[in-house]
Amino acid sequence: MRRRQFAAALGALPLVGRAVAPAAWAEGDEWPTRSVRIVCPFTPGGSQDNIARRLSAKLAEYLGQSFVIDNRTGASGSIAADNVAKAAPDGYSVLLGNIGSHALVPHLFAKPPYNAFTDFETVVWIGTQPNLLCCHPGFAHDTIPKLIAAAKAEPGKYQYGGSGIGTSPTLAMELFKQKTGADLTLVSYRGASASMADVVAGHLPLCVANIDSLMGQVSAGKLKPVASTGAQRSPAAPDTPTFAEAGFPDLVVTSWSIWAVPTGTPAKAKEKLKAATERALQSADVIDSMRQGGFEPGAMPPAEADAFIKAEYKRWGEVIRAAGITPQ
Repeated sequence: MRRRQFAAALGALPLVGRAVAPAAWAEGDEWPTRSVRIVCPFTPGGSQDNIARRLSAKLAEYLGQSFVIDNRTGASGSIAADNVAKAAPDGYSVLLGNIGSHALVPHLFAKPPYNAFTDFETVVWIGTQPNLLCCHPGFAHDTIPKLIAAAKAEPGKYQYGGSGIGTSPTLAMELFKQKTGADLTLVSYRGASASMADVVAGHLPLCVANIDSLMGQVSAGKLKPVASTGAQRSPAAPDTPTFAEAGFPDLVVTSWSIWAVPTGTPAKAKEKLKAATERALQSADVIDSMRQGGFEPGAMPPAEADAFIKAEYKRWGEVIRAAGITPQ
């Protein structure tokens, strides 16, 4: 009897498993159960790093786990992106994706370390930030028409500082040169603070960077804004005209940000991250904080964001080739 009872019990086990299967745990349902790593391609204190930290604090509040910023800088964002591309697709490594990692790097490297379109999935659109062209307060050619005329009259004479050729601000200036025929010379720096310091000191007439990197010196009267690359005037610099206002609608250029995860990350984890981020982006304190830095929170479905990123990839590839920039 005991053998028969034991066999019957064993036979019943699959039935029990089948009975509870519809309600069983699905991969990603319990995410996050531990700390999540936000990999940021920028140095601490920079505009994009600040965005990541503002959002990570909210995500920790909403989801009950810490979101830790892991700054991995260099190579136009490719070091950070490659790290996440090769991470386990489990929802615990998230990239602060941006124009550099997704639209520029693929054209700047002869053999990119990752594929921006097959190695990542876009989770949520975060927002955009324009670039700002500034000059020394004593620089005579302090409007776009004046600058174009001066740069054409004396080709190569006027220099501008920027953070290397593979960044959104300097490529925006390459596009400016291509569209206007203005002949300006790039002086490459490691970061916006160094180029800005040389303009303030009078060593260079112009510098270009993300808007929040320059606004402190603009507010202090040590830099004069010439134009921004936004589609509209930035709330952070409402008196500064855009390149579009000066007659160049093709010069709308923004540094945009997304959360991206390795391809194959569980759908439930992506859904939770997306929902929590969108909730944070509707928070009044996050909105105010971002806008003070010239960053505009936004909402865009992942499919629409992917289409935009592909369009940016195509656009900047054409600019890079026209500028004669050779992939390294």
